[in-house]
Amino acid sequence: MLTPEVQQKPLNRVTIKIMGDEYTVVGPESPEYINHLVETIETKIAAVQEAHGDAKLSKTQLAILVALQITDQLEKLRFAHEKLEELIQTAK
Repeated sequence: MLTPEVQQKPLNRVTIKIMGDEYTVVGPESPEYINHLVETIETKIAAVQEAHGDAKLSKTQLAILVALQITDQLEKLRFAHEKLEELIQTAK
């Protein structure tokens, strides 16, 4: 049995620069959206560097600390969303 074709968005190829290193991102998201993500990441990197003062953190250390911050934010949003869904289900 054949399955219906799923129409996919065309893929965009965007070259970005984070901490001086270039990466090519390929996906359906717009270049503007990808660049917004890069700005957000660069802002978080700058904040981590500032918070650590004179400490010289490697790119890997910075990336891990930023990843930890972003994961924390994502998990808190996920928990809040789940709690809201539970409240909605209880109210029905």
